Amino acid sequence: MTLLVAERHRAVTKQDIFQAIWPGIFVTDASLSTLVRQIRRVLGDDGERQAFIKTVRGHGFRFVAEVREIRSAQAAAPVEALTPATKPTIAIRPFRLLGHNPTQQAVAEAIPAELIATLSRLRWINVIARGSSFRFGPGDTDTADMAVQLGAQYVVSGLVECHAQGLAIYAELSDARSGQVIWSDGISGKIDDVYDMRARVARELVMALELRLPMHEADRLAHVPTENLDAWGHYHLGIRHMYRYNRVDNQIAAGHFRQAIELDKGFARAYGGLSYTEFQNAFQHFGMDVDHHRRLTLNHAEEALKLDPLDPFCNLIYGRAKWLSGDAEDGLIWVDRSLELNPNYAFGYYNNATLNTVLCNSELADQNVDHALILSPLDPHLQSMFGTRALAAWIGDDLAAAHRYAERALKSPNPHLYVFIIAAAIYAQRGEALKAQDCVDAIRAKQVPFGTKEFLTHFNLRQADKLSELVSTLAGLGI
Repeated sequence: MTLLVAERHRAVTKQDIFQAIWPGIFVTDASLSTLVRQIRRVLGDDGERQAFIKTVRGHGFRFVAEVREIRSAQAAAPVEALTPATKPTIAIRPFRLLGHNPTQQAVAEAIPAELIATLSRLRWINVIARGSSFRFGPGDTDTADMAVQLGAQYVVSGLVECHAQGLAIYAELSDARSGQVIWSDGISGKIDDVYDMRARVARELVMALELRLPMHEADRLAHVPTENLDAWGHYHLGIRHMYRYNRVDNQIAAGHFRQAIELDKGFARAYGGLSYTEFQNAFQHFGMDVDHHRRLTLNHAEEALKLDPLDPFCNLIYGRAKWLSGDAEDGLIWVDRSLELNPNYAFGYYNNATLNTVLCNSELADQNVDHALILSPLDPHLQSMFGTRALAAWIGDDLAAAHRYAERALKSPNPHLYVFIIAAAIYAQRGEALKAQDCVDAIRAKQVPFGTKEFLTHFNLRQADKLSELVSTLAGLGI
């Protein structure tokens, strides 16, 4: 609206509007038309009268009403934040039923109802209640219009297709502001499999929200001036840098989390993010004083848990902090609690596997990391997941599987020091001296004080014979 009034001497092209409002984001013409329709409605205008905003066909829009400028003697108000001041909100609309089997209408309603119940477990996102979102039928109104009326930034929609062989379920998560699809999936099966299919859709949507939505928000906010970001804007940008696993990005992430806390003292997940960055400072030796960063990891995790004891992320971060402080047994209790709060939490299953590996419960560790990989096959922790699985297989005396997973860990993005040590030991025991030396060289290239002692600080295997075997193997490699 401001753009059209400021440029009222000319017709503003669609491209100009896209660049001004959604820089760097793909937006459909339909989304722009919806936005114009909403502005007209507020002004008491419509597409027929066009008393305020005139459509210039094939070109764009122009503000045509009379304008008077009123200059105030008072100082201008500060620029309003460009992001919502609260956590993101999502609406689940009823799924559309395709086919001629009215008995399956219950399925089309049950799936979104189950999604609402499942997503309500997530503490960091608002979920519109069924009584409000189900007022809009599958095709009753435009998605963007529905989102505006409900105050939602994200919408989940889908359809259920019935056929002679069974049924298919399609679902997608989209940004209602731009119309961009963030995630979509389609599964099919027999009618008897409907409950498993519903559960799978719910699991995959949870993972899309946990991983893809923060990345999407970070991309959307990349060009917003820092002073215009709210607490959630800083948090999402912090998450993006946090997952890059290097010293510089870890510092940037910590800065965003601190800004989020400065803007919202009760922001539990921002404290959790800050604990995560301090964990990396200690774990990967990004910082010089490991003991100092270990203490900060625990302090920030304690604050996150105090602020929101029911958030799975905060419980998991606290469990990781306890492990970093040398108490893997207690840490596992809190990681398990995160999975009780969110049974579809890939990051929780991966951490459960890591701590069970330390405790030498190799079979349980393998099962949990396998579950994490099923839930999130492109997870940013992929190198750690395969590294954990490699060590668990080695503890279980399956050297062939350990070798296979170690190779996959090294081929995943951003393998860290612990992955290189695990792979080096496995290569050495397989007689692959050159590959083992490559891993040793990669560790030394990091130029940090890291070797067997530092590795065993966190991976102090509880099985004495395997611990002795590992120490002997690493000693032979000179690390």
